[in-house]
Amino acid sequence: MTAKRTKKNAIIPNGLSGDEVESFESKDEMNNVTLALRNELNMNEKSSTSEKKKNALGQKKFAATAADFVDNMPPPPIHDELQPIDYFYCIFGKQSTTLLTNQSNLYSVQKHPNKPARISEIEMEYFIGILLMTGIYSFPKQRYFWSSDTRFESRSSVMSRDQFLEIKKSLHVTDNSVQSNRTDINFDRANKVRPLLNIVKENFRKISKEEKLSIDEQIIPFKGKSIMKQHMPNKPNRWDYKMFLLVGGKSGICYDFIFYTGKNDKKKHGFCTDIVLDLCETVPRFINHKVYFDNYFTTIRLQYRINVGSKKYYIKIIFRLIDLSVVNAWSLYRRHCWQLKLPKKDIMSLLTFRINIATVLLKSSPPPSIIKCGRPS
Repeated sequence: MTAKRTKKNAIIPNGLSGDEVESFESKDEMNNVTLALRNELNMNEKSSTSEKKKNALGQKKFAATAADFVDNMPPPPIHDELQPIDYFYCIFGKQSTTLLTNQSNLYSVQKHPNKPARISEIEMEYFIGILLMTGIYSFPKQRYFWSSDTRFESRSSVMSRDQFLEIKKSLHVTDNSVQSNRTDINFDRANKVRPLLNIVKENFRKISKEEKLSIDEQIIPFKGKSIMKQHMPNKPNRWDYKMFLLVGGKSGICYDFIFYTGKNDKKKHGFCTDIVLDLCETVPRFINHKVYFDNYFTTIRLQYRINVGSKKYYIKIIFRLIDLSVVNAWSLYRRHCWQLKLPKKDIMSLLTFRINIATVLLKSSPPPSIIKCGRPS
């Protein structure tokens, strides 16, 4: 007599359960998303009882009725105003630089009261400019950017290696002394980056949405330890952070995003359904936007990512928000160029756009004079 083997659902620690992972491929889950969206948008269809049963069983696909898009895009700025740095600050926000500066200084004082970093906003702009350059010129170690054989004057002349590392070590978004208790039922796992997430998210939401939208996902690689890392068995790197994005089907502009912090008890319709509904909250009603999604969310890949390592999870998220802001700024710039019907040769590539932003940040103010050591002559 042979014993029967029973299949159990594997539970992934601090991440998605086996059921949630499989929900990406579940027809029932896709039907739930469709039905929930129809209810949310008040899209009532006249159908027989038998047709409703077929939809519930996944035997008949939902066919959306044809509807013309009735919204108009706002006019683009004139050609002379299409400056990459303006787009970057429109997306990332000047207030983000101020937040990083103030909170990094606060953390430095708390950590080293006798020798604080004393970071200025200009120095924070230099720091961000150097970060953007690391996504273009890649070295195996950070010190090579300041090495005599491989140094780049545009970076090494505005900030020393030690100063760069000091800012990186002090980089913070929140005050550690006022964080909520981890045992609190409302504890936010992403509290160390939440203020910056909110600023960037709000700026993304201000962009006028195009007709066709798509729900996509983005993976944030991270090798360190974090409770928010998600298990993705079908990905090359199985443990990473995950973001869900609402993006334009043509422009690629990100209009909203959700940084996924792990499983919670607030699910209403199911994992995929809740993600889609949450991202559709800011989509204007009754002007016939089309939202596309499937059971395999498409991963958006970022080119020229910041190439600076860190074992602190919130540092990697800050870097990813900077990268995502650059790409979103370029996507918005490109849409404006299309609206102005500029020739393709006059539209900057993402690489040129990124270099332009970094160059302006590194020249945002004259570098401080170099103090020579030794006795005066």
